[in-house]
Amino acid sequence: MSELENITQHNEELHAKLRLFCHLMLGSADAADRVMRQIYRRALDHQDNQQHRQSERVRLFSVGADLCGARGRSSHE
Repeated sequence: MSELENITQHNEELHAKLRLFCHLMLGSADAADRVMRQIYRRALDHQDNQQHRQSERVRLFSVGADLCGARGRSSHE
C-alpha cells in the first residue's frame, strides 16, 4: 500500500469515527452531517494556531465535542 493510500484510508476512518460520534451525540444523521461540515470549517480556520500542539484527530474531536454540546455538561443534567 502506498503512502497516499495509507493517508487516504486514515482520513476515511477518522471521518467515519467522527461522524459516528456526532450522530450518537446528536441523535440524527442529518444533524451529524451538518455538524461535520462545521467541524472541518472550524478546524481549518484554527489549524495554524493548534497544528503543532494537537494531532489532527484530537483537534477534530475537540471541535466536534464543542459543537455537539459534549463539553460543559454537568453530571446532574
